[in-house]
Amino acid sequence: MNNKELTSTKPSNQQVASDGINCVMAELKMRGADAEAIVDKRRTFLKVSKSGDNRTIQIRVKTKRGKTNWHSNISEAKAIDNLPKPEDETLFWVFVNLNDYKTPPRFWIVPDSWMRNDIYTAHEEYLARYGGRRAENDESDHHSINEKRLTEWEGKWEVLGIF
Repeated sequence: MNNKELTSTKPSNQQVASDGINCVMAELKMRGADAEAIVDKRRTFLKVSKSGDNRTIQIRVKTKRGKTNWHSNISEAKAIDNLPKPEDETLFWVFVNLNDYKTPPRFWIVPDSWMRNDIYTAHEEYLARYGGRRAENDESDHHSINEKRLTEWEGKWEVLGIF
């Protein structure tokens, strides 16, 4: 380990992701739900239920710090004509902004089908602005998600249907 690593106060991407998962698990516990982290290849999902309830859901956690965007992939996109009601969903994305680690985190709770459709729509709009191609690298699968796209889902824990 060098001196730069010893003096660095900026957490690694892995630490930020882990902190986000821990924040979501703590929030779920505070609200009366049980959450278990399940590692599947490179991703960690949360399996969530509430004692005495038959409903079990899964949550993907996406974490960022401050004003940056969250990152996803175009392969996550899916056009969906008729979005199901959130109470009919069992897979959700929870986006966490850890801010500066000095203020409480903020959460956006989004149904999976809504998120996949949003990625699809946003990517199609992006391609239309550049003549059907990516601006820089057609081979990239990267997709950026800005907070403004998720405004309606901020703090919407009730969409999970387990409280």
